[in-house]
Amino acid sequence: MPEIARSVVDGLRRGEEGAYLTVVEQLLGPVYRFLLRLCRDGGAAEDLTQETFLAAWQGIGSFRGRSKFATWVFGIAYRQYLRHRNRREVETVPLDTGRHEAAAADPAVMLIEAADRQRLRQAISNLPGQYRETLCLVHLEGFSYREAAEVLGIPIGTVKSRMNTAFALLRERLEECEVDGDELPATERVPE
Repeated sequence: MPEIARSVVDGLRRGEEGAYLTVVEQLLGPVYRFLLRLCRDGGAAEDLTQETFLAAWQGIGSFRGRSKFATWVFGIAYRQYLRHRNRREVETVPLDTGRHEAAAADPAVMLIEAADRQRLRQAISNLPGQYRETLCLVHLEGFSYREAAEVLGIPIGTVKSRMNTAFALLRERLEECEVDGDELPATERVPE
């Protein structure tokens, strides 16, 4: 998770454009990715990201420094997402639309790795909301359990419990995918 210097936060309070640009440069991508993983809609994630930064700029006076600035901004993003979720039904889109380069040069290995990544993205995307939210903050965005607890407004023990449950659900769903794949007729299997 990016660190925002205290001097940058003080600059925000004074309305300095350079401080604003620094924060946007460091947090825009992570906040957008977090919101995209939660709402699974690129357009909605863009709107929510803009709403998050607007709320942060308008509420900068309420930041007391009890947590990291990035944690505070992610908390705003999470609350924006909750309002969005409560307003409308969310459509499912792929969790991660970014392209990943496979390290292997073998096309068969690259195909298998791409399929594995897709299965993992799908499994994460299909987790119940509370587990997906927690997993995205801790595992994908790099928040500590304490920081995730602050963002989500829940006790740290609940974050730990949700992470354990999320991993158990992922393991179960990914094992189901492997079993289903092993049961394909020989004519439908990818040659080894």
